[in-house]
Amino acid sequence: PGFESPMAHHIRAASVSRTGGFFILTERCRFGYNKGIGILTNRRNSMKAIIFDMDGVIFDTERVGDQAWRQAAEEMGFAQIDDAISQCRGLNRADTKAFFEREYPDLDYLAFHKRNHEIMNQLLADGMPVKTGAVELLHWLRQEEWRVALATSTGRESTMHHLEAAHMTDLFDAIITGEQVEHGKPDPEIYEMACDAIGVTAGLSFAVEDSPNGIRSAAAANLRVIMVPDLVKPNLELRELVVTVQENLLGVQKFLEKFGEL
Repeated sequence: PGFESPMAHHIRAASVSRTGGFFILTERCRFGYNKGIGILTNRRNSMKAIIFDMDGVIFDTERVGDQAWRQAAEEMGFAQIDDAISQCRGLNRADTKAFFEREYPDLDYLAFHKRNHEIMNQLLADGMPVKTGAVELLHWLRQEEWRVALATSTGRESTMHHLEAAHMTDLFDAIITGEQVEHGKPDPEIYEMACDAIGVTAGLSFAVEDSPNGIRSAAAANLRVIMVPDLVKPNLELRELVVTVQENLLGVQKFLEKFGEL
């Protein structure tokens, strides 16, 4: 069963008043005040938009990525890389490069990045590992006419390669990648851009994330964040930022089905 945060409880308990044929949804925030978040024509269809992170959410690539980082770093004489892995999880290439130049000035980042990419390709040569429930959830969202976007820190070339290999390209209405934004996660820019791309209001949409930086990014953009933990378990900070924690994407589908019945 998934965890329901105080924020989720307040959303479920949100008051809805009818005025002139429209529903006005008012959320009781955890800060103790009411915040109007939109005029809706129908409660059931009011939040049929969702934005996904990719690595660790759609594809089981985080463990493979960590392995590639460690191997590349070891080959270049930097065995202690775990802190960098943790700090950079969810960051785009530019922000990762800036981190390494600041924290590991003796490491040739471009050579490291190239070797890391080569190792990743070798490890994924047998196919792209898809997370449990990803295919089922994405097809269900299509069937239910949800607007669906991808917001990933990964570069566009790798993103499209992964999606095409898994036959998922057509399951997204918009795909936003790391090099398209000036400020990567945890900045909200990528999620704001994704909302604009599919024409939805952030406060009326969901995001699915696994990493702290991704969750902070989506929450800062005012999305309703669903956490599906991968390598990082939810701490108190993350639980305060999300509406629910689900074990996998099958749990996310069940949560969305129940939400649509409210």
